[in-house]
Amino acid sequence: MMQRSIWGILYALVIAFVCTAFPWSPGLLFLLLLGVALEALRLPGLSPKLRAATLLYIFASALATGWLWGMGGGDSLLAVFVLIWLSDSMAYAGGRLFGKTLMAPILSPKKTWEGLITGLIFTVGIGYALLHYALDVSLKLTLIMTVSVAVTAPIGDLIGSYLKRQAGVKDSGVFLPGHGGFLDRLDSFLLSSTVLVLLLIAMQTF
Repeated sequence: MMQRSIWGILYALVIAFVCTAFPWSPGLLFLLLLGVALEALRLPGLSPKLRAATLLYIFASALATGWLWGMGGGDSLLAVFVLIWLSDSMAYAGGRLFGKTLMAPILSPKKTWEGLITGLIFTVGIGYALLHYALDVSLKLTLIMTVSVAVTAPIGDLIGSYLKRQAGVKDSGVFLPGHGGFLDRLDSFLLSSTVLVLLLIAMQTF
């Protein structure tokens, strides 16, 4: 457990560095997305249609990543990651403390509705405080980012679980010790980034 926590913190620090260190460094995220695509190509048991849909799904996230980088810089990408980490951490804590009702027992036996609701509340609440008050992000953009990520992050996680279940594997790879592969680390980001960009374009917020 300690080793997993250490690797998790190290991963978060690397992502923060990649997103903000240099004007060009967010481009390194495309290498991580390439890693997800390579894992999708190697996952056993996926039908041709599902594999093609998965690759298109990853490509859509790559386009969204480029759009966020171009419009909001690396800080906007880091904000998405932080909101995802908030969602995941708060949902885990809520599930441990209050979890009774399983949300998707076949795909993810440990996820509960109580954990999901806890994650939603705290992601929106803490995200609102960080973005709007601490970083002076507009109210409209803050609400779009926090609510969209709070809703889509757990769904993205379930999509990743579905793909692994279809492939008959526990982890998509061994990218990070104790945390699995690229898909395991970026499953929520794939959906959250794509939906967020679609909403921002639709509402012309940036």
